[in-house]
Amino acid sequence: MPQRMPIMIGEPNWAPLEAVLPPNELGNFMYMGSAGQIELYKHRSTRRYLNIGRDAQTFYQYLDGEYVEITREAALDYARR
Repeated sequence: MPQRMPIMIGEPNWAPLEAVLPPNELGNFMYMGSAGQIELYKHRSTRRYLNIGRDAQTFYQYLDGEYVEITREAALDYARR
């Protein structure tokens, strides 16, 4: 079984989210922390996570105890629906 990466809560890092979303959507997300090099944001309405690498180029979904890389489109669709 994969080992869960600990979530660290500290100063919010909004840069990856700002690089991915238009300004009018930023208020829809809360900063939840980071897991290694992955920043975790939660959508206020859907309550689903948008997990973005600090490079703002990689996206992840948490499945079966680990973060799995997915496409940008899949990550955004998941968080918004």
